[in-house]
Amino acid sequence: MIPQIKAFLQNIPMPVGNILAKIPYRARPGMGKAYRRHQRQIQKYESWDLSQRKQFILEKMRRVVIHSVENVPFYRNLYASKGFNPDQLRGFDDIARIPIISKGLLREVALEERSTCRFGRYIANTGGSSGATLSLYLLPSQIPAEWAHMHTIWRRLGYRERCLKIMFCGRVLGSRSVVYDGLRHQYSANIYQDLSIVIDELLPKARRHRIEYLHGYPSALCEFAHHCKQYSPELTDILRASLRGAFLCSEFPNPVWRSEIEKVFNIPTVSWYGHTERAILAWEKTEQFVYHPFQTYGYCEITDTPDSGSSHLVGTSYLNLASPLIRYDTEDDVEPVSEEAGLLESFRVRHGRAGEFVCDARGTRITLTGLIFGRHHKVFNVARFVQVQQDKPGEMTVWVVLEKSFSEPKDWTSLFDATGLDMRVTFRTIDQPIRTPSGKVVLKVRKEWTDAIAATANET
Repeated sequence: MIPQIKAFLQNIPMPVGNILAKIPYRARPGMGKAYRRHQRQIQKYESWDLSQRKQFILEKMRRVVIHSVENVPFYRNLYASKGFNPDQLRGFDDIARIPIISKGLLREVALEERSTCRFGRYIANTGGSSGATLSLYLLPSQIPAEWAHMHTIWRRLGYRERCLKIMFCGRVLGSRSVVYDGLRHQYSANIYQDLSIVIDELLPKARRHRIEYLHGYPSALCEFAHHCKQYSPELTDILRASLRGAFLCSEFPNPVWRSEIEKVFNIPTVSWYGHTERAILAWEKTEQFVYHPFQTYGYCEITDTPDSGSSHLVGTSYLNLASPLIRYDTEDDVEPVSEEAGLLESFRVRHGRAGEFVCDARGTRITLTGLIFGRHHKVFNVARFVQVQQDKPGEMTVWVVLEKSFSEPKDWTSLFDATGLDMRVTFRTIDQPIRTPSGKVVLKVRKEWTDAIAATANET
C-alpha cells in the first residue's frame, strides 16, 4: 500500500505540490503527531546528560529485543543457541551481551523466519550495489521518524519543506528527462540520460521557479555541475543566484566530486550516512567527513573485528518491529572520532563497505579511499571520474572518464602515483562512469558491470 500511495503523490501536478509544500510536516494529517514526537525526542537527547542518554538507549534496546524473542523465530533460536536472555539487559553495558548478526547470517533463513506480521508492512531490498541483496519488511510508522531526522540534517543548510529541489538519484524515468515529484516538492532528473538534454529541460524551469537545493548522488551532482560549467553558463548563473546548498546522499562524497559541486555553484554541502535497512543514520553535524549518529534513530556502535584488524559499524533499528535488525553489522569499516564512556558520538568512514580495497601481489590489503584520494594523482587534472577493478591480487584496472577537452595520455604512469605498490596497473578510458544497477557510481567496480560494457560495445 505504501509504494502505491507514494506513486500517487509523486504524480501530483506542481500547482498542487506548491500548496502541499507550504504545509509543514509537523501539521500534516497522518504524519504530524509522530513527526513532532520524534523532533522533540531529537531535541531532548541533545540536552540530556550521559546517564539519561544511556538509559534512553537501554530502554529502546530492551523493547526491540523482547519483541523479537517473543515473535521472531530467527532471534528466538539464535539467542537460545548463544545463551543470551533478555533478562540480562540490566544496564547499558549489558547491550554488548547481545549477539551480533550479519547480512550473511540473515540471508541463511527465509524472510518470514526473521520477520513478524505487522499491519501495513511492505517489502524493501538492499545491497544492489554490493551484489549481496537482502529483503526485509519496513513499516509506515518508520516514515515520520525518517523525515524528522532527515529534516534536522537539511536544516543545517536552512532547508524548509516549501523549498524546491532538484534530485539526481537512481529513479527510473524512462524516456523523460525531468519530472516534478509532488510528494517531495522537487524536480527528479534522469541520471541515465544525456545531461545536455536534462539541462535543456531544466533551464526554462529554473527561469520560472526558484530552485534552492540540489540533492542526490555526489557523482551525479558533480557531473551535473561540470556540464553546467562547460555548456550552460546561463543555467550556472541562475543556480548560483538561487541555490542555498546541496544534500549528498548514498555515496561517499569523495573530495574531488564535492569540491566541484561547491565551486561551480558557490554553495555549502552536507552529507550523511544511512542505508535501506534504516538501522543507522549519522550526519556531518559540525565538519565534513565526521559523522554524528542519531542515537534517537537507532543504536549505533563500533565493534572491532580482530581477524581483519578493522572496526565495523553496528546498528539496531528501534522502530522496525516487522523485520527487526538488532546489532546488525553493516560491514562498513570506520574509526571512532569521539566517544564518552562507551557511547559513540562521532566516527569517520575509512573505506566503505567490505571489499573497498585491493590486494597487491604480496596479499597486502590496500584501502581504495587512501589509494585513490589520499595520493595526489595528476590524473585528476584530466579526468572527471576514476574507478578501480580488480579480478585477482597483484593486478588492477583503472577506469577513467576523461574531460572532453583531453585526449588519452601516452604515458599514464606519469599521471598515477603507484609508488610502493607491488601491482601491475593498467588503464582504460570510457565515455561514462560505470554505474551499479541502482545508478550509483562506486569506487570499486565489478567484472559483470565491465563485461556488460564490452558486450554493448561489441553489439554496436
